[in-house]
Amino acid sequence: MEERNHKMEKAGLSIPKILERNRLLVPYKLYQAKLDWKTIVGPQIAKYSYIQGFDESVVQVAVLNSVWMNQLFMYKKKIIEAINEYIKEPFVTDIRFVRSGRKPPAVTYANTAGEEEEGFAVRVGNARLSEETVRRIRQETAALPEAIQEKMAQLRFAQAKRQTAYQAAGVRQCPSCGRWLEKGEELCFICRLRARQEKKKAVYATVMDMPWLTLDELKAYGMIGDEERLYEELYNEVRRECIYKYMERIYHGCDTPEDDMMLALLITRRNPTEMTDAFIRNLTEKYRRKSDVSSHRRTEND
Repeated sequence: MEERNHKMEKAGLSIPKILERNRLLVPYKLYQAKLDWKTIVGPQIAKYSYIQGFDESVVQVAVLNSVWMNQLFMYKKKIIEAINEYIKEPFVTDIRFVRSGRKPPAVTYANTAGEEEEGFAVRVGNARLSEETVRRIRQETAALPEAIQEKMAQLRFAQAKRQTAYQAAGVRQCPSCGRWLEKGEELCFICRLRARQEKKKAVYATVMDMPWLTLDELKAYGMIGDEERLYEELYNEVRRECIYKYMERIYHGCDTPEDDMMLALLITRRNPTEMTDAFIRNLTEKYRRKSDVSSHRRTEND
């Protein structure tokens, strides 16, 4: 029989205990994550995506366009870690991204406090267009088929009003792509991601050419830029991804002698001249399935 302590406490404090006792705490936390998506991934990502649902330990995230879907896919691992950190459980194992044209109204501006939020605190509805702007839009849409002419004109009016209101409020546009910037931003989130990816490609190319070089050596040789913290993050990220890639090849027995050499160089950072076949073999064998032998090893042993 369940014990009762008759202790008075706030309902908000007792609910998590009841949910945990009935194995409902994780679903409750996942529901809270759905409402607190902006807190988990930040306002910029939350503006273009939302949690659509859950399939056991897989989260289904709806994304508004293919550009954002590609960007978020690259950060899947970090998003999984952020969700698990939020729910304080290593529950989520994967994310499935799906394309969605628009957000459902209940998710668009809701946060955990039940307040409505806008991306920018600008009253677009009060903006007035000049007669010249109205005339120009009418002229540009006049050649369209009659069935869509008025709808397109109204869409152009709404866009022009938004631009007028934002400019009047001092909202700046991204110098690279023209998107509206959040307060304090110099580049929009998409352009920052693109710039980071370009730098990561440069770091990847350098690491693949000379995997034995340390971060300090790369700096000394002028092979990476001045943003020390960013390049340290990218360097560690690239090395980690490369190591996992070669480990996986070895584990599944589809590696080559060059793959084994690369893994040994990445792990030890030794100069290639210091490597011997015996050293590489001993290092890589621990990552190989015992019942499996790669094709080049099989050839050596035949």
